[in-house]
Amino acid sequence: MNYMIDSFEKKFTRQVLIVTGLSGAGKNVVMRAFEDFGFYCVDNLPVPLISQFLQFAFHSQNDLLKIALGIDSREKKFFNDLMEDFKRIKKLEAEGMYQLRIIFLKSSDETLIRRFQETRRIHPLGHDKSVTDAIAEEKLLLSPLMEIADVILDTDNFNIHELRNWVRNSFLEKQLKQMHVNLISFGFKYGVPSDSNLVYDLRFLPNPYFVPLLKPLDGRDEKVQQYIFDYPVTTEYMQKLQDFLQYSLKKYYEEGRFFVNVSIGCTGGKHRSVAFVEQLSKQNWDGVRFVACHRDIGKE
Repeated sequence: MNYMIDSFEKKFTRQVLIVTGLSGAGKNVVMRAFEDFGFYCVDNLPVPLISQFLQFAFHSQNDLLKIALGIDSREKKFFNDLMEDFKRIKKLEAEGMYQLRIIFLKSSDETLIRRFQETRRIHPLGHDKSVTDAIAEEKLLLSPLMEIADVILDTDNFNIHELRNWVRNSFLEKQLKQMHVNLISFGFKYGVPSDSNLVYDLRFLPNPYFVPLLKPLDGRDEKVQQYIFDYPVTTEYMQKLQDFLQYSLKKYYEEGRFFVNVSIGCTGGKHRSVAFVEQLSKQNWDGVRFVACHRDIGKE
């Protein structure tokens, strides 16, 4: 039973993954993970069309480079010539067009039944039969795919986060994805951004609003930034915020999240929060890309 495989060799610039397996074993989780990792994902593509799709996808005008295709028992009407279809797919690999890996996900009958009961979903083949009978039929239907699979993964003891980590560690060890961090300045009097993952409150810091020369300016101005960061409490808080943010981003990354919204607020979203976002966005952290957004400038 293969749980890990080597990363794709560098000489293959085009990568094709076919993700299949028993319903309820985690195919959708794996496909979403590959999509997050930058693969072009297509689910439920009829098997006879795969070779044509790959020729189109790898045409010089398209050249998608990384593709993940999902196949499951919903395609049973196309399975009559399954092995002939896969011979055509393998032929393109042999010609050097891409490197192909077939991933087959499975679980025990007890685990699959429990998962369908918990989610209250109907098995794709279970519209006119019990879940147990549907699982048995699906095993028989997909057995040719399991026989030719490069990786067979039993997901009985995997939760969602562990399954995403398996995808990353098995296939993307040498090409880890960059964390995208939106830094959003805002004013509490206009409300906290609804899509925030992390929220920081700066309303206790010295406020340039009460300095007549600084009031009409905003936190992007050097005079405002100098005023704010001349206070020891500000520099101390900035250091603690950076330490905690780095720790938080590391934990988000380990759970497979690569997009985080960090909202930093003051009273009106014009001075302190803007200055902090400007300073943070200039940090050069490995694997992190900052994007600054000032939501409430100009609302006063």
